[in-house]
Amino acid sequence: MRKIIKLLTIITVMFISGTNIYGQEMQTSLFNDVNKIMLAARESQADVLSPKAYGEGMEAYKKAQDAYKEDGEISEIKQNISQAGAKFTEAIDNSKVSAVMFANSLSARKDAINSEAGSFSKDRWMEAEETMKDATEELEKGDADDAKKKASTASELYRQAELESIKANYLSNAKKLLEQADDNKVDKRAPKTFNEAKGLINQAEKELVENRYDTDEARHLAKQAEYKATLAMNIAQQEEILDDQDFETEDYLLMVYEPLRTIGENLNLDLKFDKGIEGPVSEILAKTNKDAFRISSLEAALYNSKMANQNMTEMLAEQQKIQENIEGQLSEDAMQAQKRQQALQARIDRIADIDSKFDKIQQIFNAEEALVFRQKDNIIIRMVGVNFDTGKAEIKQEDYALLAKLEKAIGTFDNASVVIEGHTDSQGADDNNLELSEQRAAAVLSYLSANINIDKSRFSTTGYGESKPVANNETKLGRTQNRRIDVIIIPTIGDTTLSLGSNE
Repeated sequence: MRKIIKLLTIITVMFISGTNIYGQEMQTSLFNDVNKIMLAARESQADVLSPKAYGEGMEAYKKAQDAYKEDGEISEIKQNISQAGAKFTEAIDNSKVSAVMFANSLSARKDAINSEAGSFSKDRWMEAEETMKDATEELEKGDADDAKKKASTASELYRQAELESIKANYLSNAKKLLEQADDNKVDKRAPKTFNEAKGLINQAEKELVENRYDTDEARHLAKQAEYKATLAMNIAQQEEILDDQDFETEDYLLMVYEPLRTIGENLNLDLKFDKGIEGPVSEILAKTNKDAFRISSLEAALYNSKMANQNMTEMLAEQQKIQENIEGQLSEDAMQAQKRQQALQARIDRIADIDSKFDKIQQIFNAEEALVFRQKDNIIIRMVGVNFDTGKAEIKQEDYALLAKLEKAIGTFDNASVVIEGHTDSQGADDNNLELSEQRAAAVLSYLSANINIDKSRFSTTGYGESKPVANNETKLGRTQNRRIDVIIIPTIGDTTLSLGSNE
């Protein structure tokens, strides 16, 4: 009996599964084409640009789905599917026309979406969306004039929503902190820092209004305002503690020196404060910079050692093959192994040559002129001494001598490829920064070409704008370090495509 029940259960499951599969196949067959048209309508933004036709299409599509779920007549389902497809197609056609007429509105809408206006400026966003919908419906009815007027209003509403959203995103926390500081009467104990925070917020708001498409500077100002507001509260708190404990100036200065002394100890520096803190701070900076370059050099040396070890291991393997295949005269396998061994030795010699030339290039520049370091086999010359005026790409006369040193460094390698990279800080519009970085790289190459004998076929330029910072764009020093020219020397190592595996 149990076997019969089990058998019936299996048959039932198989029947149900078969029915589901059959149903899924039929649904796919019925709705496949209209699903593709609906997807195309969405991709053309028909829900925004042709809401009437798109909405009618969705209504017919839903009727078809409901009828299918309720096992309705196939003819009715197909009729609704056909109607949905026709309306989606109409919406796509309408969208092509609307996209041209409403280009400015769509651009404003996209910017508002990117600023998360739907979350931070809900009322203005909804008003803009309703106005945009009215504009597209007017166009669908054939009233182009009214459509243009409503679209213009929608554009302005989107821009307002975007601005409100950006302000909320960037300034809300800074304003809250400033209100908290004001409630705590911080302006009485730390008036300079408190007022500085207020001024930064005003600058950020002004920047947003005047240059809303480049929010980097506004964001930086807002972050600085947050910091200054917090700093003002901390200063007020510390001042209150000092007053309560009746601290003397001497006590306070000794407190200030102690953290620096601890840092010095950890850096193996014996710092003296008898002439103030400027000297100890300079010592700390010099030591950390020296250690950073030492780490970079050690990383390059480690890479070179790994490559040398790899090459030597492969050479030993080839030598073993030669020994195993020697029978009076060299066999074909042994001869091939010998050739690979010679290629490996040539590569080892080339790497040693690159190491020697890298050392020579390091001697050409001082720390104020260029930073020279390795990235695997490539040599990077970061031209910290070449400075451009803000927004400019002209080489200054005072940099001519340094560029002559650059030519000498590049000339150390006869056949290397050279890439001149331009970089900027984060201030300014992204597109402008990218173009400016390309112009600065091109300016360096143009100067070298005009004043120094170089083989231009070895050179190329590229600009990265603000996309590859090497320092913190939130600080003045960091932004200065990010505005740079990097010269990449790419030496040839030899035949790196040579097969070094065993022959089969």
